[in-house]
Order: sequence, then structure tokens, then C-alpha cells
Amino acid sequence: MKRTHIVLFCIAAATIAVTAATLSRSRSVAQSVAAADTRFKQVIEKREIRCSYLVYSPYLRKDPNTGEFSGIFYDIMEEVGRKSSLKIVWAEEVGYETIFEGLKSGRHDVFCGGLWPNATRARVGSFSVPVFYSVVKAWGRPNETRFVNLQGINDPSVKVATIDGAMEDIIARTDFPLARRESLPQQTPFSQNLLNISTRKADITFAEPGIIREYLAKNPGALKELAPDKPLRIFGNVLVLPQHEHQLKQFLDTALLEMLYSGDIDRILQKYEPNPGVFPRVSLPYDPETAVLK
Repeated sequence: MKRTHIVLFCIAAATIAVTAATLSRSRSVAQSVAAADTRFKQVIEKREIRCSYLVYSPYLRKDPNTGEFSGIFYDIMEEVGRKSSLKIVWAEEVGYETIFEGLKSGRHDVFCGGLWPNATRARVGSFSVPVFYSVVKAWGRPNETRFVNLQGINDPSVKVATIDGAMEDIIARTDFPLARRESLPQQTPFSQNLLNISTRKADITFAEPGIIREYLAKNPGALKELAPDKPLRIFGNVLVLPQHEHQLKQFLDTALLEMLYSGDIDRILQKYEPNPGVFPRVSLPYDPETAVLK
């Protein structure tokens, strides 16, 4: 065989191999997407959404004696169910690090307890539109003077109260790696972080005003906001879905936007808001007083 023919043969063989590999990957992605989208078909066929949740007041509460649920996201999801004629099944309590496992395996359709999305979580799940926002700041004891600009937190002598896999744990590891983390297991009530600060087992934690106000209502003067003008994070509060669940996401986004535009979300937030402005609202595309588009 002439050298030219050999070169052409090699090029053709390589092209065929690349094309076959590309088609194989395309089929794999298509099959994965198709398999994921069957979750929405199952929701419609069963006429129910199976929710996992995490108890984190006031996002979601569960009475330890009666098992009854309440809270912002409980009310939101129950309203989604009413509007769409779907039953909301509160299937299983999970921890921060097991949210995505249950969604991927199919034990749950949606994590309905409200979560703050970030890049790491986006690698293993997808998110709805936000329904309100949270501003995360640093909190410590009333006599704390070390952390005016927060730089002093990054020190081995400082103890940060965290729950494994929760956002305060992530902030401590990424922003203040030299500080010690006083970690609690998943599904521990966040209020235990605050109690650990009051009892001097820890020095500081990172949280939004909503949960702090609840704690201070029962423990006046126990904590103070450190560096009020320095928010550590700002997050939208969202529902969590499995990756590639495009139809389910479109359905939930549509339902949530309907509730945002109708004022349903605002009324639910007012119900649980200890003080006006604790839960920053999603900006509407119109003036609610005049209904004029912005």
C-alpha cells in the first residue's frame, strides 16, 4: 500500500473512531436526560410530589410530639400542591450531606426544606427560582470585641460553631481555614450552635437574621451581630431537584413565580417574619401598588 493510501486510511479510521465516541457520548447524555425527565412523569402519574426536608426553623418546623409540620417552605409547598392538584408527601428527613443522594436515587422528587445554592451543590443538583433571600453574617457573644472587621476569626484560637455540611461549616472551611470548627452532626438543630456560643463552647457562627431572631426571642441579649456592614454571603432560598430534571424544574418555577406575582409568597413570609425586613424579598417585575411594569 502506498504511503498516501496508508495516511488516508489512518485519517479515515481516526475519524470513524471519534465519530463513534461522540455518538456514544451523545446517546449516553440523551439517555441520562430522558431517564431524569421521567421523574416528572411519575409525579403526574402518581399525582404526588415526594419531599425530603430538613428541620430548620422557621424554614421548616416539625412538632416533636404530634409530628405536625409548619414553616415557610411547608406552607409554600402545600400551596404548590393546592394550585396544581398534587399531593405533597413529606417523605423523609435528611441531613445537609445526604440531600442529593436521596434525589439521585429516586427516594425523593424534591428537597422541599429550602437551601442556599452554591457551586459545589450545583455539581450534584439543580435549583428552582429563589423565593426570598438570606444575608449571612457573623454572630458572637455580647461582650465579643475581637472580630470588628472579621479578620481576627482566621486564628487557631477561635472556635466556630458549625453543623457538618451546613453553610456555616462551608464558610468556616473556605474563608477562615485556620479557625477551629466545633462541629455538630447532621440534623442537629441549628439552635445548638447558638447555645454553644452562649455556653462558651464556641466563639462565633454564621447565620441569617431570621433564625437568630427566633433564638433571641427566647434568650434576650444572648448574642450580638459582629461587623454588621460586612455580610459574608447573600443567597436565594430555593427548592432542590435532581440534575437534568428539566420538566420538573419548569413546573416548579412556574408555580413559584405564580405565587411570587400573586403575593402568596409575601403573605407566607409575613406570617413567619419576626420583624419587617428579616426576609429580603425577590424583586418583582412590576410595581405592586400600580401594577405598572418596571
